[in-house]
Amino acid sequence: MGGLNWGITGKLGKLGKLGKLNGDNMTDPAHRWIVDNKNKLKFFISFVQKQYEDGKHIMYSIKDTTRSDRQNNAMHLWFRQIAIELNDAGYWVRHPFSDNFEIPFTEVLVKEMLYKPTAKAMFNKETTTKLTPAELSEAAEVLIRWLSENKQVYVPFPQQLKDELK
Repeated sequence: MGGLNWGITGKLGKLGKLGKLNGDNMTDPAHRWIVDNKNKLKFFISFVQKQYEDGKHIMYSIKDTTRSDRQNNAMHLWFRQIAIELNDAGYWVRHPFSDNFEIPFTEVLVKEMLYKPTAKAMFNKETTTKLTPAELSEAAEVLIRWLSENKQVYVPFPQQLKDELK
């Protein structure tokens, strides 16, 4: 991903024939675009212009991207794999309202309770979107090592993701 990459999210209805989503979740009302070359820029401008001409009033948010959808999907796959392994090993999360109520680990719980606090402690960044590829990988390796040494749960960081984050 060289150069300037913008992840653009706009709240809008049906996409129509102008293009397709980056990602497969067609139920999400937010469409995301990666604008990283002139052709994509022209395409996105045409899309916005058509939405305006059709009378749609849309709020667009523009943010720098630090990783691709593919990298993000691989991270979330890894979170799901950790959740499965923790659950299979008998580790559950205590519900905040009752010590007798335990819930299984999920992708979201792994990210929010294990990965994010690790990354925040290491790099003092509130959100994973602010982490560089090297920081993502480093925080993952720390979590992998801790889970392996302390809970005997080993879920390696996907090699494909390791290669992409270099």
